[in-house]
Amino acid sequence: MKPLLVRTCVGLLLLLITLPLQAQGRKDLEKKRASLDKQIKTTTALIEQAKKEQRVTQEQLQLLESQIQAREQLIHTMNSELHRVEQRITEDVDLVASLENDLVRLKEEYGRMLLFAYRNRSAYDRMSYLFASTSFQQAYKRSRYLAQIAEQRTRQAALISETRATIDQRLSDLQAQRTEKSQLVNQQQAERQRLNKDRNGQQSALSGLKKEEGRLRETQKKQENQRRDLDAAIRKAIEAELKPKTSAGNKPGASGKLDLTLTPEAKELNADFEKNKGKLPWPVEKGVITSRFGKQPHPVLPGIVIENNGIDITTEKNATVRALFRGEVSSVIVIPGAGKAVILSHGVYRTVYSNLREVSVEKGQKAETKAGLGTVLAGDNGSVAHVELWKITADGLVKVDPGPWLFR
Repeated sequence: MKPLLVRTCVGLLLLLITLPLQAQGRKDLEKKRASLDKQIKTTTALIEQAKKEQRVTQEQLQLLESQIQAREQLIHTMNSELHRVEQRITEDVDLVASLENDLVRLKEEYGRMLLFAYRNRSAYDRMSYLFASTSFQQAYKRSRYLAQIAEQRTRQAALISETRATIDQRLSDLQAQRTEKSQLVNQQQAERQRLNKDRNGQQSALSGLKKEEGRLRETQKKQENQRRDLDAAIRKAIEAELKPKTSAGNKPGASGKLDLTLTPEAKELNADFEKNKGKLPWPVEKGVITSRFGKQPHPVLPGIVIENNGIDITTEKNATVRALFRGEVSSVIVIPGAGKAVILSHGVYRTVYSNLREVSVEKGQKAETKAGLGTVLAGDNGSVAHVELWKITADGLVKVDPGPWLFR
């Protein structure tokens, strides 16, 4: 097979290999963009809900911050998509040019084959060509050469047809890609305008809240007290379930290391819970994380640091709070002025769902993944579900960031 034929075949084969890879890259970017679009729609609906109630709150400010971050990620994703499209356009333009050159040379070679075939078109000419051989071996080689010429002519014709079809398809794809690029540019420009609008809204909300610094400081103190009360209630409820280990020098009931002995069923549940890190469903059907785990500056008050033992998810009014994973209700507690809380047991792990108005489960009850536990409480800052994750160790209780455990 001639070098040109080999190169053209290899080029077409590489094209067939790279097309699925390009499609997968495009699919991943589109999936990410769809997820961000969904998040933005949820956040927008929650912001509009707050506006209808004619209130500017700390949660609304944090919703706007989340919205801005999502839009920035969306614009970044669109940039990646545009880069991908532009790269594909460049590659396809080069490929079409290369295939066009190959096609010209293929046709030239095919023309020479046709000319040779024309000159040897009759059986008499072919026989004369063979009988002109000086030996039987040369006659055999000439016979094989004529057969190979015929086969190559057939392959060449098929390759010309295939190359032409590939060029036509790539030209059609180029047109579609240029249309896609134009649409992406328009969508990106529209998204940038929405981003600027959100930033203006954020500044307006921030200015409004700064005028209410006194009220915000009172609210902050109230929330700090509620967090301490919740923390103490959670510790008391979990420790009441557990028996401290006794050593030779300790009397029963004296303080010591916690007993981590688990039943076979609890061990299996614990292992399943750990295996599902990053895959746990959200505790509400629709919502946005407006406060994350750990220490963070107050969004309005300078010098104030908030220490969050879990995550806060702003959600719809009267939203149902759901179990992150199957388990047993180990406690139902009441926090004065802050609603109710449910604790689920998952081996050595405990998930805590607080700021509930109503609770639909009771202690000792089994709960499946996504089972309804209660209804979120609506307060001054809107409807916010608070979720915590605790781990029991021999040395005590450890607070864990629930964010990385949720499905993204």
